Amino acid sequence: MPATRRKSGNTTSAARSQQPLSFNARSNKITKPSVSAASKNLDKANTKQLAEAAEIASPSPAAEEVDIQIKEQPTTAELAIRSQVEAEKKERSDAEAKATKITDAQVKRYWKKKEEERKAPRVHQQGLSVEEKVLREFDLSSQFGPCVGIARTKRWKRAEALGLKPPLEVLAVLLKADNKNSVQVQRAYVDELMSSKFITS
Repeated sequence: MPATRRKSGNTTSAARSQQPLSFNARSNKITKPSVSAASKNLDKANTKQLAEAAEIASPSPAAEEVDIQIKEQPTTAELAIRSQVEAEKKERSDAEAKATKITDAQVKRYWKKKEEERKAPRVHQQGLSVEEKVLREFDLSSQFGPCVGIARTKRWKRAEALGLKPPLEVLAVLLKADNKNSVQVQRAYVDELMSSKFITS
């Protein structure tokens, strides 16, 4: 014969604290606690005090000047990419000599070929130039390694050294655009998104 289960403790107090379930329609009414008028007035008073405190704590013109100076300073990621670009400019390779001979028409043909491989067109990139599309596609190609915290040229050369055969058209775009704004061109778009500053005005 199986052992019976013994009840421990005072069962009558537990039964009193919990109401029995009832499934008839009259007792299933659920009510929410109501808010009194006094607490509503208190909330209005608190919001007025917070608004007054915000007006008092408005930034002074000197604080705005400090914010402007902070915005103009380059971030540590930009400084790291600048140093990488300077180091890469010193070392010229055979691949760079080949990349300088690639024309814009060849880059456009390369991109058109990439687009034909896709099932659907890239809707989100309609406002970008072909060069920027090529660079962003290279950024998101994970077979060439991570793109965050490294200059695009250095990433391309690293992939070339590892035998991953990165597209020569990417290096051509990088070399042509390098004279314009080296930090913006060399920094991956994903890197910009991850280290962006959200400044409210």
